[in-house]
Amino acid sequence: MSVNLTNSKITVAYADDHVAVRKGIISYLHDIGGVDVVIEAGNGQELVQLLTDAAILPDVCIMDIKMPDMDGFEATAIIKQRWKGMKILVLTTFLEEYYVVRMIRAGVNGYLSKSCDPEEIKEALVSIAQKGMYYSGLYVEKAMIAVQDDKMRVPNFTEKERIFLKHCCSDLTYAEISVLMKCSVKSVEGYRDSLFKKLAVNSRVSLALFAVKTGIIPMDSGPL
Repeated sequence: MSVNLTNSKITVAYADDHVAVRKGIISYLHDIGGVDVVIEAGNGQELVQLLTDAAILPDVCIMDIKMPDMDGFEATAIIKQRWKGMKILVLTTFLEEYYVVRMIRAGVNGYLSKSCDPEEIKEALVSIAQKGMYYSGLYVEKAMIAVQDDKMRVPNFTEKERIFLKHCCSDLTYAEISVLMKCSVKSVEGYRDSLFKKLAVNSRVSLALFAVKTGIIPMDSGPL
C-alpha cells in the first residue's frame, strides 16, 4: 500500500504504556500534519482489541516492546497473523541486538529509538507507508529496496557465510556460534567481515535484517 501525503493522511494506531510519552508524541504528530492517530492504546492487548473493533484499519501501528498485559512481541505476532498487510513501527528504548532481530523476524517494518529526533518518527511513518520499511542506521535502505525490486543481485555467499548469516538471527554470541560451526572465533569474525564487505553494512543487526528480508531466514514470531 502506498500513501500520497498530498491527498491523504497516514492513519496510525499507537500503543505505549507510558502515558506522557504517548501523549507527547501524538501531540507532535498532529502538529506537524500528514499523520492522524486514530487509535490510542496503553498495551498490546488493548491495541489488538481496538484494531478488532475498528471499522477501518490504520495504515501503520506504532508500538513499544515492554508493556503490561501483552508486550510488543506478542502483539506483533497476533497483528501479523490477523492482519497480514498491517505495517508496524517499533518505538522503544530497547536497542539490544536480541530485541531488534527478534522484532525483524516477527515482521515489523521499522525500528526506532525513543531518543530519536521526533521528526524521524514522521520520516519513518512516511517511508513505511510508501515503501514498506524503515530501519534507520541498521541497514543501507537503498540496497535493500534494490534487492526487493530485483535491481540488485544478491551476492554469492559461501556455505560458511550462509550458515553464519542464519546464526546472526539468534541471540548467540560469536563464541557460541564458533562452537556450533566447529571453527575458531577468529574464523567466525572472518565470515562476518566478509559479509560486511559484500553487503556494504557494518553491524550484525544489518546482516540479520538482510537474511530475513531476502528469505534466507523465514519470518516467524517465536523466540530466537
